[in-house]
Amino acid sequence: MIVSSIEWVMLALIVIAVIVFIIKRPSLIEHFDQSPLYKWNRISLSGKAVSGDGSDYYLLTRRGRSNNLVVYFSGGGISWNRHTATKPFGLRTLLQNRELGYYFANIPFYKPDLLGGMLDNQRRDNPFRDWNIVYIPYATGDFHIGNNKVKYKDRGKLTFTAHYSGRDNTLRGLEWMFQHLPEPDKLFIAGASAGGFGSAFWAPHIAEHYPNAQVYHYADGSYLSSHRWPHIIDEVWKADFQRTFGYEIEHDLIGAAFRANAKRLPANTILLQSNTVYDKVLPSYEAVLNERTKGLVSDDLEITNDWSLGMLDSARRLRQELDNYHFFITDYGVGGRKKRRGTPHTLSPYKVFYSAQESGVKLSRWLDDIVNRGKRYSVGKEFVEFPDRS
Repeated sequence: MIVSSIEWVMLALIVIAVIVFIIKRPSLIEHFDQSPLYKWNRISLSGKAVSGDGSDYYLLTRRGRSNNLVVYFSGGGISWNRHTATKPFGLRTLLQNRELGYYFANIPFYKPDLLGGMLDNQRRDNPFRDWNIVYIPYATGDFHIGNNKVKYKDRGKLTFTAHYSGRDNTLRGLEWMFQHLPEPDKLFIAGASAGGFGSAFWAPHIAEHYPNAQVYHYADGSYLSSHRWPHIIDEVWKADFQRTFGYEIEHDLIGAAFRANAKRLPANTILLQSNTVYDKVLPSYEAVLNERTKGLVSDDLEITNDWSLGMLDSARRLRQELDNYHFFITDYGVGGRKKRRGTPHTLSPYKVFYSAQESGVKLSRWLDDIVNRGKRYSVGKEFVEFPDRS
């Protein structure tokens, strides 16, 4: 136990050293049109924009050369009760609980250095290389829609105050964007994991302010089904969901959002979704949400298969119901030398964006074809039409 503790402390010191001496902080700006090209910038928001632990919340932006715009909602876990709220991602949770945690409760200043994939302007094969980007960080554990503050206690003692302030943070960030960025030719509203849900919820509000833009919505790695969504969303997060977004909460939350957006977004909007067949992260979260397990688990074949079948069924139904919906589903990452069973959780914000493929089509090419070349098709139809039920 002593050796293990020393190892954890050494790991923590190494991480801190890297953060302090190597990683650069984004510059602070006020006017988007004056920001340097292809450099991440920090936008401070007026008012009470706060992260989950009460620290400052802000936007990240990057200016490109085109008149196209990506609005990207970050992901990073979920918080919905005392057990999850008091275990945010970070060194403290890692050292005290020997687990990674459940969500981001603040925005690490090194966040821009972690952003790659479709957000990487250094790669010439990036379909969005020259686009302007407004990046909406995720630091509240509430899918960007919460409107509540909860004081969680343990044995009668206050342990943590969770600020479920995603709605106000998002609205303040979007207000800044509407004031500083002119209407784009193409508007790509996207998000990964929890950010995929947030992007779906807020897409109609964003599109309404840019009525002449060609709109695309894309959710990456964002399927979670739970009978507890109504309680979590409206009772814990106080999102007042139906009044705010105009439709009812369903077990398949992202499916409900896609169906609603097919009606609420402009008629020529293109709806896009990507998932991997054996996601390494979401099955475990879904099991905890549905009280199937007490904590996050890994490599549980039954839990993974159940999640996978639900995800594939959701994509199948959306494809049958919505003419403007297209998916990219892959088992990329399975097998290989290590005989891995799991597949990547999200594809869009990491290097895997350029390597993940199915049926010979890479994810980056699929999005390039759809957004820049006017093609419309789905990838991975074999999983949806003939799912593996072994």
